[in-house]
Amino acid sequence: MALALPLLTIDRGNSTLDCALHGAGEPRRVRLAPDDLQGLVGFLAGSRPAAAVGLSTVPSGLDGVRRVLAGMGVRLLEAGRDLPCPLPTAYADPAALGVDRWVAGVAAHRLHRAGLFVDCGTALTVNALGAGGEFLGGAIAPGLGTMAAGLQARAPALPRADPSRSLRLPATDPSGAVDAGVTLGFCGAVERLVAEVEAAAGVTGTPRLLTGGDAEAYLRHGRLAFQHVPDLVHQGLRCLAETRAPAS
Repeated sequence: MALALPLLTIDRGNSTLDCALHGAGEPRRVRLAPDDLQGLVGFLAGSRPAAAVGLSTVPSGLDGVRRVLAGMGVRLLEAGRDLPCPLPTAYADPAALGVDRWVAGVAAHRLHRAGLFVDCGTALTVNALGAGGEFLGGAIAPGLGTMAAGLQARAPALPRADPSRSLRLPATDPSGAVDAGVTLGFCGAVERLVAEVEAAAGVTGTPRLLTGGDAEAYLRHGRLAFQHVPDLVHQGLRCLAETRAPAS
């Protein structure tokens, strides 16, 4: 048997329920609020998946999704629970490696074998892969939105940063100063961490992949060249589903 289609892949993060439905053409994708099960039902209207694979960075974060799919007669396989990490890892405790990171690593390894991939989500993660697919480790920092929220929480008199606005330096008003400081500070964090991780892991000169909800903000304002792969995690989930599918 081949991979069952349509295949639903679900990335349940801290701030979104990111769903993709894979069929014969390009996947159809939607980003919902984390607990928006009605939005999921609407997304699937008229398109019952034949199989479903997901991950959650939040404990029990897929329980509601699992109930919705069970009502459709679809079993949800969860990475890290039903589907183990297929990559060797340099982590002292492999169980401590975040499931979103190793699932993205599965896709990155299929695309380029060795390399470095950066995920610009709630957390900014910079991750290195060896030529044999070994997850070598990396670094975790606050993401762009987390930086903006943290600054506003600690300095409530300042406006909230908006990375979508044009940046001008030197800024001559508080909004412009915060926009530039947070956005370019985030870009600087990406660039310093990439340089340090590449050198320490010995992957300098290998492909660099960029993913995550704030990847486009980096592409607008950052200085490094990346291959933008917006659905890297979904590709990784699909790889797991293909591995699980019985041979024909």
